[in-house]
Amino acid sequence: MERSVKELIEALSGNDGMARKRARETLVLIGEPVAEHVRSLLGSPEKRVRWEAAKTLAAMVYPPSVEALAQLLGDPLSEIRWLAGDGLINLGPRSVGPVLRSLLGGAPSSGHLEAAHRVLGRLSADNEVLAEMVGPVVEVLATDSPDFGVVATKAGRALSDLDRITGRLPAL
Repeated sequence: MERSVKELIEALSGNDGMARKRARETLVLIGEPVAEHVRSLLGSPEKRVRWEAAKTLAAMVYPPSVEALAQLLGDPLSEIRWLAGDGLINLGPRSVGPVLRSLLGGAPSSGHLEAAHRVLGRLSADNEVLAEMVGPVVEVLATDSPDFGVVATKAGRALSDLDRITGRLPAL
């Protein structure tokens, strides 16, 4: 059952649902060597292709995909946002910085805010240090209509705290 990466990527983009599933499962098994090929599908205008790529990356648990998954939190399709969130949760605390940065790049959609809330809430639930840092962000994201200015301020502060703790910024 040897198939080339090109054939697997084509199958992932094809119309045959079973072939897509087999290609996705094979790509997940291959992992790191094909992650860049899968990430290249995230920009597809076809919803199904983005969904397949997001599902594949989420299952790979490959750290270099964290930024791409964080960007998918802003995808118009809730299913893709959910898959991206699963991948970010699976990647653990290293996802917090990219998720916080995703909240700073302009006024996020309500779907993006909901996805970020889910990811940050799950990641901080079992980690007291993260809970302390991102708790204010999670709290504001839980409101009915979070104000972007408040979200950006709290996300910026949490990101600054995270950078300080991880040694990326000097202590104040």
